[in-house]
Amino acid sequence: MASLLDKVQDAIKSGTVKKEVRRSAKWFQDKLKGLKGELRNRFSSTNAAKFYREAETKVNPRVLKIRANLGDLYCYYYNPKYRQTLPHYDMFPMMMLIDADQDTFLGLNFHYLRPKLRAILLDRVTAKIGGGLPKWNRLKKIPEIERVVKRYRYDHIMRKVIPIQEDEQELAIFLPLERFRKASKSQVWNSR
Repeated sequence: MASLLDKVQDAIKSGTVKKEVRRSAKWFQDKLKGLKGELRNRFSSTNAAKFYREAETKVNPRVLKIRANLGDLYCYYYNPKYRQTLPHYDMFPMMMLIDADQDTFLGLNFHYLRPKLRAILLDRVTAKIGGGLPKWNRLKKIPEIERVVKRYRYDHIMRKVIPIQEDEQELAIFLPLERFRKASKSQVWNSR
């Protein structure tokens, strides 16, 4: 099966990017029309507050600390402990958990990349994990990893956490949910 990256590269090479974007948008609109009630609203969310408010499943940060699965994707409101010294930070990370200890956890925050690079990174991480647990010695070889690896504190999660289902990850990473402070998203995406 072709990866998301392969599909994007094929569309670029064949000059059908605009056609594929229109086809994807039409498919997405058709899916939204076919959905009802809460499910439709969940997939049509365009900002962090609405996405959070309409999420069907939310877990307490203490539950996340005990039961979180490495390799899973989560969204949550976050207030960094050392925000005064950070050049910028994301108040609503979309993070893939890759390691955890007693007080902190390490994750890949996809919001630090442009949407196209998010898809590439998700494909590469999925390929490296291969259905197993994320191992840092494999993941550190991915070029985009350095920009998105962030350490978070459980006690600085401000509200309940939204787990993203595995079959929704490819859709979720494209949602414009980033809430950067101290810099715009284009400034964050252009910084190295």
